[in-house]
Amino acid sequence: MLLPEDSSATTKISDGTNKTSAKTGATHDKTQELEHEFQKLLPTLPGPRQLSTVLAEVRGNLLTFPNAMLGEVGLDRIFRVPVDYFASPRVLTPFTIPIDHQVKILEAQIELAIELGRNVSIHSVKSQQPTMDLLARLKAKHGAKFNKISIDMHSCGLNPQVWRELEVNYFLCYLEGNSLIYHSNHA
Repeated sequence: MLLPEDSSATTKISDGTNKTSAKTGATHDKTQELEHEFQKLLPTLPGPRQLSTVLAEVRGNLLTFPNAMLGEVGLDRIFRVPVDYFASPRVLTPFTIPIDHQVKILEAQIELAIELGRNVSIHSVKSQQPTMDLLARLKAKHGAKFNKISIDMHSCGLNPQVWRELEVNYFLCYLEGNSLIYHSNHA
């Protein structure tokens, strides 16, 4: 169940009775609303899959297509889970995927790309610091093997300082122009 930070239900008042505060009542209503949304979403979700199974499938696909790159992968802080991904129009829920979970999956995918010497197409939506931290960690861990793959960064909304840092530290990192659009008034 999803609970907000302040989940206290009652407040003790001077005569020793309990009274539900307006703030707590609103919090309780929001919690019930989220629980209702979650219960509607739950039956539409696919069953859980082990990351090792997904990576085995990706490995098989990359080995079947020796010139393919790994992509479309990345981090996205504003993605919201849809009720039905294939519906039109797509109805979004209030639920997001925790960034730490996204980083673990992306790291495993990029490590596979490094192992197989494949280039990677990465998006980084409102996630520039976790992306930069991940790239630094992978470069430190894999050294020369990391430097042999190209990274195509797109939909990343990087500020000019981070853009320059990428150019200096990752010479096979290519940045698509939409990054400049997001920060055109800062360039």
